[in-house]
Amino acid sequence: KKLSKRIVTGWLLAFAGTAVIFSGDVLYTLVLVTVAMMAQYEYFNTVMMTPVKPARRISFVASLAMYICACKFPHQHQLGLPIGFTAIIMWFLVMRPKPGSIADISTTLMGLVYTGLMPSYWAVLRCMKDVPGVDTAVSTGLAAWVQKVSPVSVAADVVSQGAITYWFTALGCALSDVGAYFGGKKWGRNKISSVCPAAGGASPNKTVEGFLSGAAMAMVTAIIGAKVMGWPHWVFTGIMYGTLVSVISLLGDLMASMIKRDAGVKDFGNIFPGHGGILDRLDSYIFVGPAAYAFVTLFLPFIDRIGVGPGMAGVASVVSGIAIMCTISRREFWTQITSGLNGLGNQIEPNLDPKPEEMNREDNKRET
Repeated sequence: KKLSKRIVTGWLLAFAGTAVIFSGDVLYTLVLVTVAMMAQYEYFNTVMMTPVKPARRISFVASLAMYICACKFPHQHQLGLPIGFTAIIMWFLVMRPKPGSIADISTTLMGLVYTGLMPSYWAVLRCMKDVPGVDTAVSTGLAAWVQKVSPVSVAADVVSQGAITYWFTALGCALSDVGAYFGGKKWGRNKISSVCPAAGGASPNKTVEGFLSGAAMAMVTAIIGAKVMGWPHWVFTGIMYGTLVSVISLLGDLMASMIKRDAGVKDFGNIFPGHGGILDRLDSYIFVGPAAYAFVTLFLPFIDRIGVGPGMAGVASVVSGIAIMCTISRREFWTQITSGLNGLGNQIEPNLDPKPEEMNREDNKRET
């Protein structure tokens, strides 16, 4: 019965989300602001179950400004973060009778970034008119078809390259969640804690097989989307995009699980039957927005200029660099290095002392 509720709610959200995505910049921004403010309200309600007192109103105002600027002034919207943070510090150190604690300040800043800045990049992505290095024939053709079949005049910002990219990205996130859920139920044997203990601590029920199933669904969706949208080298870029979406959406899911586990709650809310609150349903989307925007504005033009071969080398270099950085940042790595050096020193040190036979020969030489 609970699964049936989840499926029905998921389909309703899919249709509603599609309608909002292709509703134009103004209506989309209004819906996004409403949903984001409700998500931020859920976040602050949850973290206040721990002994912290965040500056919620300042975070709400700063987030609202970022969402509006993200659609109309996309290159300046991120200024809302330092301005909002300055206002938060002013509140805690000047406006209150007593100064706030580190926990109060960091929790407020976390809310501003987690439910303010990060999701605002979805608005930047949606309001893009053209994606560099991408053929606009699909968006132009779809816009012409919509104008033809619609009984009323359709604004130019209803169907754009940004809206189509947004829709395929959101679809990839959703199918990644679906694939991870059903793949983990059917084939899940190895807990994700066996690979990453921290991830297992945040969400003990996740499995490696579930993640791989979700990643496969996201990659298939991204490959189809890359072909439809006319991305350069669409198979390669689709695989890269699907992998990125699946990994980053997992991080968003783990982040939400960590917050709920720390606060001691099961769900952020109960607005969606079978899904919980807004953050419970949209947690995996939060971190994908900035990554998707960076991919389509930086990686796609880069691949279009240099080709697949050098692009694969670049991707391998970046992944290797991240792996090396994560490896050397672990305490166990330096412990092993130190132990190895100490062991090497213990092996070398006895060889530095002269042997008794050599000492006797030197003594005989000196006596002679």
